[in-house]
Amino acid sequence: SLHASLCCGRGVYWSRSRNALWRKGDTSGAFQELVSIAFDCDADAVRFCVRQRGEPASFCHQGWRTCWGPDTGLAHLCRTLEDRKRNAPEGSYTKRLFDDRALLRNKLLEEAQEVIEAVEENDPKHVAEEVADLAYFLFTACAAGGATLEDVTNVLDLRSRKVKRRPGNAKEHRIKAAEAALDSINNA
Repeated sequence: SLHASLCCGRGVYWSRSRNALWRKGDTSGAFQELVSIAFDCDADAVRFCVRQRGEPASFCHQGWRTCWGPDTGLAHLCRTLEDRKRNAPEGSYTKRLFDDRALLRNKLLEEAQEVIEAVEENDPKHVAEEVADLAYFLFTACAAGGATLEDVTNVLDLRSRKVKRRPGNAKEHRIKAAEAALDSINNA
């Protein structure tokens, strides 16, 4: 299975029911592009990192990416946004955000301000709600700009490995620009 996967660059598994190697997607068209193969800490388990391809891009016979149920959380949000970017019906709010960058920009500013206010209230439930709202608009912007959750994760992983760090101070010109933008939204 490992050798076959490395040779063809796809997910290939041993099928007990077929008693043979099974190259995922040969019949369904939903195949796996192999990204990497890794062993666990004591080398008794193998993890295949793959990108699901095909329509639907799934692994499970029920149309899910995994056999452990449908995506949840950020993965679900990002896949839904990618689908909306391609297939949103007229009247869809998400389509409106993709089509109207000024509205998306203003919603990002508005929701970021609401997160700040929720943090100042010191109410964890309200903070989680506002961060969830902001995440929707952030990942809508991400999809609109052509980036994916995987891209964001890769940047975060790279940044976590940096040895030299910037001081992390707030940028005064960005703060003034955001305050001016919020004032114009509030006065509109």
